[in-house]
Amino acid sequence: MRKVPTITLCLQLACLETPNALVGSDTQNWLDSSEHWSETVTYVSNQCGMAFSWTPGVSGLLPPNYLEDDTVRLTVTCNQAIDDSLLSITPLNLPDSAQWDPTLHTLTYPTDGTLGGRVDLIFAAKIEGDEGFPETETVTFWIGDNPDAVNASIPVPETYTEEWGLPVFHVESDGNIGTTYEAASITFDGVTYPAEIQKRGAVSIYYPKNSFGLRFDEPELDLESFGIEQRRDHLVLITPFDDNSYIRQRLIYELWEEMARYWDVSRLTPRTFFAVMYLDGQYHGVYTACDRIDDEFAFHMGLSKEGNLYKAVNHDANFYLTTNSGVAKTTLAAGFEKKEGEPSSGDNAFDDLIELVDTTGSSSPHDFNLISDQWIQTDEFMDWYHLVQMSVAYDSAGKNAYLYHDPTDESPFRYVPWDFNHSWGQDWRTFRVSSATDNDLTEINAIFAHFLWGNASALMDRYRSMRLDGPLSDSWLLERVAEYWDELGPAIDKDWNKWGASHQSYSSWSSSRTASGDWTTPAEERAYLEDWIVERGAVMDAFAQDF
Repeated sequence: MRKVPTITLCLQLACLETPNALVGSDTQNWLDSSEHWSETVTYVSNQCGMAFSWTPGVSGLLPPNYLEDDTVRLTVTCNQAIDDSLLSITPLNLPDSAQWDPTLHTLTYPTDGTLGGRVDLIFAAKIEGDEGFPETETVTFWIGDNPDAVNASIPVPETYTEEWGLPVFHVESDGNIGTTYEAASITFDGVTYPAEIQKRGAVSIYYPKNSFGLRFDEPELDLESFGIEQRRDHLVLITPFDDNSYIRQRLIYELWEEMARYWDVSRLTPRTFFAVMYLDGQYHGVYTACDRIDDEFAFHMGLSKEGNLYKAVNHDANFYLTTNSGVAKTTLAAGFEKKEGEPSSGDNAFDDLIELVDTTGSSSPHDFNLISDQWIQTDEFMDWYHLVQMSVAYDSAGKNAYLYHDPTDESPFRYVPWDFNHSWGQDWRTFRVSSATDNDLTEINAIFAHFLWGNASALMDRYRSMRLDGPLSDSWLLERVAEYWDELGPAIDKDWNKWGASHQSYSSWSSSRTASGDWTTPAEERAYLEDWIVERGAVMDAFAQDF
């Protein structure tokens, strides 16, 4: 999410000479005069310490979030005790339809269906007799699109860049998006890109609210305003249609990123952020935007674009010599697809992966742990175990994972997490998964078996450390849940109002969920998730004590 600026105008303008006196309407005239520009400023007034108080609009949203047809009312006060007769507070960029009361220091801004988007206002405070440059603060608020507002209109993609702080993707298509890439026009952060779009996901392609893949050529997608430096030629929009907490997927990916940060190591960490999509001018809902795992992603993570990237697509990708059903594999690459690297198929395409599986499948736990660093990034694979165990993301313990390896150097295989709609107390069909679920995952993944049976002390030491003061602690996980909900704000209710009925009537899970009587609102699902996290932590603590 883009951070709201709260910096002084001195910093914004790279600094101006200090005037002797600057009061009221003279402020803007003085700012417009270039003769006052210089390299330094001797003193910036901070005697006021501006504070902002809001009145909610008729929509009932909590400021600084509003809806078109709301009236924004904002009062500016000083945190310091200032004689009001000496104080002048002035908005430097008042919207056309807004009114400013210089006596009460109150902004009144009636809105209609044409005024949606992000609004940044700069206020300058000057105290008579203070020779410092005026104190300035920027305040930001958001006016959400309202199809029922007076003068309602389709949001203008170039200007409706954010919805309640969340970046907006405006997608214009031919109205018939399929499972292969088709031409589209995508506007993001005020820039329109020639692009392509497709539905994606083995399961989500059947949802009423699909996941999408976005592809950009020239120019590539610029995400710098939202904290991601490198441009993108691909981006994935993950639907929360099967997760009415709205946060499970992002919580997993940022947990993986925090694990890397905790150990101060470099990891292949898919970067995520929440976003809103408008499709052909109509609101389509909230998404988790995520890296596509490909050669560009590997390059952004500091690795070669020429490396091999394999995706585990079914549970035969278990690192054993036998399939998930116990039959000898006809190829040790069973369960994997090759996504990047040459040759892409045929003879020798899977040679390095086959060598890895031959080693993991034929070694004893003792022997494998002696040589594991030669084959895999051991700490990563241990933390993969803890990632899926803490979240009971068992569908991603064997399949739904990527492996990266550059056969031209001596670096070991690396792990990339992927696809976590089965996590944090529900499976991929939204059915409840108990926090007390007991599965050591040794049948699913031979590498996990080698760790547990041959190096359990090191494996569990990592767990205990991250649990004590790191990302597996209750406090870290619960703080992220609260943070995500604050970030999503009213976007959750808006999405649920559009898709909630479809979620509860979806054929894959409606009958079973109705029979079990465990339907939840988003707020109730958040409460369930928070309770589940605490319960699961206690279960994992007990599990770790056995080693």
